[in-house]
Amino acid sequence: MSIMDLEKVVSRARKAAQGSHTPCGPITWVWGKEDLKALVRAIHASQKVVMDLETTGLDEYAEAGGDTNGGYPARIVLASLTLPNAERAAAGAYNWRTFDGEQPMTYLVPLSHPASPLLGAWRKAMAIIGREINRSGKPFVNANIKFDARWVFAQTGVDLSDRIEWDTTVSSQLVDTEARTRLKIRAARDFGIEEWDDFDLGTPGAAERVDLIQLGEYAARDTYYTWKIEEEHRDQMFLTGDEEPFDSDDIQMARLGKVATYVAMPTVKTLTKVEQRGFLLDVDWVHAKIEEMDALRLKACEDILGLYGTAPAPAPAKDGVTTAATSKWFQGFVDQAIEAGDLRVTARTDSGNAQWNKAVLIAQQRQGSPAADALLRHRDATKTLEFLRSWLELRDPNNVIHATYNVGFVKTGRLSCSSPNLQQCASSLKPAFIPRPGHVLLDLDYSQVELRVAAFVSRSAPMIEAFQRGDDLHRLLAAKIAGKAPEDVTSLERKRAKAGNFGLLYGMSPGGFQSYAATAYDVSLTLAEAQAVHSAFFEMWDGMRQWHERSKRRAYERGYVTSPIGRTQWLSDLYSKSSFKSSHAERNALNSPVQGFGSDLMQMAAASIMGTLPGYPLPKVEGAHVVATVHDEICIEVPEDRWQEILVECKRRMEDVNTFLRPLDCQMDVPIVAGPSAGTRWGVHDLHDEDDPLPQV
Repeated sequence: MSIMDLEKVVSRARKAAQGSHTPCGPITWVWGKEDLKALVRAIHASQKVVMDLETTGLDEYAEAGGDTNGGYPARIVLASLTLPNAERAAAGAYNWRTFDGEQPMTYLVPLSHPASPLLGAWRKAMAIIGREINRSGKPFVNANIKFDARWVFAQTGVDLSDRIEWDTTVSSQLVDTEARTRLKIRAARDFGIEEWDDFDLGTPGAAERVDLIQLGEYAARDTYYTWKIEEEHRDQMFLTGDEEPFDSDDIQMARLGKVATYVAMPTVKTLTKVEQRGFLLDVDWVHAKIEEMDALRLKACEDILGLYGTAPAPAPAKDGVTTAATSKWFQGFVDQAIEAGDLRVTARTDSGNAQWNKAVLIAQQRQGSPAADALLRHRDATKTLEFLRSWLELRDPNNVIHATYNVGFVKTGRLSCSSPNLQQCASSLKPAFIPRPGHVLLDLDYSQVELRVAAFVSRSAPMIEAFQRGDDLHRLLAAKIAGKAPEDVTSLERKRAKAGNFGLLYGMSPGGFQSYAATAYDVSLTLAEAQAVHSAFFEMWDGMRQWHERSKRRAYERGYVTSPIGRTQWLSDLYSKSSFKSSHAERNALNSPVQGFGSDLMQMAAASIMGTLPGYPLPKVEGAHVVATVHDEICIEVPEDRWQEILVECKRRMEDVNTFLRPLDCQMDVPIVAGPSAGTRWGVHDLHDEDDPLPQV
């Protein structure tokens, strides 16, 4: 860009910013060294830092021409920082609700945009900003804040995770689980403004192609309204004594303030650290497994050829792996098999199409269908290949996978995972992930945490007492079903009871349980057998049926349910005319408080290990780095010369739930147990197994 062109851009920016108090307050552009120094001074004088980045895509490690990010390299195009001044805030110099008085300044920093004067030194400029945020000690705030922290870390090496204090996406989900959490939608709804989606920045490379001034105005609105929403949520969640006496809604919102402080925001900070560190991938292992799975897939094709004389031809190879158009291949095979009488249509979707889920196929495989057997083998191999190929695409230049753990998107409060979804990683594939040199991996998983939480929530005396004695609940239920002593129960009988304990916990019908047992546990039951398990479950665990009825009744009365610590889920579908929606909402009335609370326990345990849990009496476990969480399991990377002592300490912290529940006014009388293991690969417990005594340290 020429000097003349740059002067035109700067002139346009200054003109656009002059007197701009709506819709997002005053704007200052950062064009050079002196402007950057002024920004640094403003950061140190601010009350907090609300920062948002516009990037070339979603992959902070993407390389030019790579498989991710649309082929665009990872670059931070522009940074927007809204900086409410601490002195002005203390003096009450402005009123954010009415737009009266002085508004906080928003600083716009053009970085890798083609029109940016900082283009040649954008990483250095961003590193200075990140470093000064850390030095200032000021809280870092944003919507989906992990994204911005990850990009700063990946592109500059500056770690902002310790400065993270508030994520408005997460607080939006806490305040109203049914409202859409997208910033622009919330701002339009809460403040009576129009949405400002003028262009699609989700398309890779779009931020570099948008006019710089337009991009800056867009970004300024993002940070300004993020600040306003954060202030609004804090005002709702953190009540003062002047507002007493509280009504029931005020009390519930105050409980949500504690959930935000002691669970949700520490989780965001913890997972930012997890994502930044990432999980090391054994690329050679992955390639070997790809060859193995591709051979199994092709064998399934050959078996079909033997059955029907035709099979799909392999598609061109990708990364040395032959592929097939699975959906086309699938339908063609199904049609052949139905015509030959090897498959029967036994279930249909709501739209009337034949249903071929895993449960249907397993049932026909057990009846001796060679077509169902071949199809299941092909599906399993194809799914595995999809997982493995995605890992190769998503690794960074050091072969590290930085999965994204989504907070604030699941209504119950549970985490989801993407890019890749490690929560769906099969046990057979976990060994693909290994520790860094000089380290080992610890696996700690909560034993039967949903059942333990359900016992606590339902107040089922027999279940609580069984856990307090340390009994095996699956063996007890199996003994009840079979009419024999617990010590005489077979492994198959225990497996059937295990399916019953987990499947019937939330009010599943006998028919639904029959299908669940086949799909989830590979247990084939007649309807009569399923009914017998159903009856035994409610006889064994007295109080469970009463809890179901009580929870549903209260949900209909209130329109929402709460977990033991106050996390709320609204259930408007309870009143739907659709029986499918209303019955689904009834199930949520039961499982949401249990699954959500179980997830909260796991997240708080991880935060205690990583040193991000406020009020917890112990610091971070030195040397411990959480690298993955999968529902009730935490995987931790630790130095190999200290793994025994760290394993013992992490187990203690995971079981010490009443210590970190105390600020939330909740104490459990059901023991929480964590099973500890250690190994040289994920899921490989070649150093220690949870069935062995803990190592002596």
